Amino acid sequence: MEKRTMYWAVFSGFILELFLPLIIANYWTLRIFMFANIFVIFAISSDILLGYAGLLSFGQALFFGGAGYVGALLNLHFGLPLILCIAIGCGVALILGLFIGYICLRLKGPYLGVVTLIFPVLFITILHLSPAYLGGDNGIAGFAQIAGGSMHAQFYIVLVVTLASLLITIKIALGNMGLILKAIREDEMGAEAVGINATKYKVFAFAYSAVFGGLAGTLYSLVMGSVAPTTLSPHYSIYPIIMIYLGGASSIIGATIGAYVITYLDLYLLAFPFMRIIIYAGIIIVVLRCFPDGLMGIFKNIGGYQKWLSLKSKV
Repeated sequence: MEKRTMYWAVFSGFILELFLPLIIANYWTLRIFMFANIFVIFAISSDILLGYAGLLSFGQALFFGGAGYVGALLNLHFGLPLILCIAIGCGVALILGLFIGYICLRLKGPYLGVVTLIFPVLFITILHLSPAYLGGDNGIAGFAQIAGGSMHAQFYIVLVVTLASLLITIKIALGNMGLILKAIREDEMGAEAVGINATKYKVFAFAYSAVFGGLAGTLYSLVMGSVAPTTLSPHYSIYPIIMIYLGGASSIIGATIGAYVITYLDLYLLAFPFMRIIIYAGIIIVVLRCFPDGLMGIFKNIGGYQKWLSLKSKV
């Protein structure tokens, strides 16, 4: 997708969502859109790591849930302003991302995924063993919510943050950084042979996904008004992967579309909690087998077919 087309798509979606609260009166529908936007931030940041750098991580839940816990605890126990809680939460996620990225990047493929899975599981264990300080199995609540819990104000705040995250991520993905990460993904030895420091850029991809994953996690907890160990569960590491592959890897717009689809689908699958992982696994298998470029690949094929038909009709 061309740069101009991508920016046009983002701004069109932003303008459309600006009027949603005026068009849709249903509280829960607006709330679903808000959570979908939060997961857009989570998905597009993970796409820099998975789609562009080609690094499979099952530890994204650590950044999402860990930053959420940090932001909630800082407000609950120290009364810090929410904007500062979000900033510190993202900072902690950045440190974790740099640490995990540096120690794990000698591994590749499924080995990297398995090792990164250890970190959120370890953090969940710590939460279970610390009920007095971290809430244990029940999590924590009672901290301040964004905009005092006002639904419409929360919606617009999350929407603006999502727009900013999209623009920053598109700038990186379509710039030199995106090209370098793709080069490393396709041929790391070749990239290093021409002077690219592959380790530095892969650590950057980990750090970037960690910061914006932490941003999504703090927004999620401060909108919900509670945070629990479930935000560190493997589900939240698998969600962005499914969103990316469904929409199309190394496609920011594709990851955005995937986030919306999976957020809505997940609501219907809440009635089948033990079947969700099986259904999501099935989605990944079908998409990778039949539509390796995801929904964006389908859209491109449809667009190419229509262009071919128009050329044929002129002939």
